[in-house]
Amino acid sequence: MEELKGVTINERLFALKVTESFDAAIKSKNCKAAIEVLEQCGLSYSSALETVSSIFKNPKRYGY
Repeated sequence: MEELKGVTINERLFALKVTESFDAAIKSKNCKAAIEVLEQCGLSYSSALETVSSIFKNPKRYGY
């Protein structure tokens, strides 16, 4: 994951080819699955939870 340091979450999702999995988890409101995808991208559990919670609170802001 060293090569992903300083890279945005969207860039990480794209680089690791998990954008569709993440989008599907968010659209189906599957918090656990969304967090797992973000953890695969190198985020800590707490950062992933914070990100997913923010998206669920205001999905339109994030394009969902």
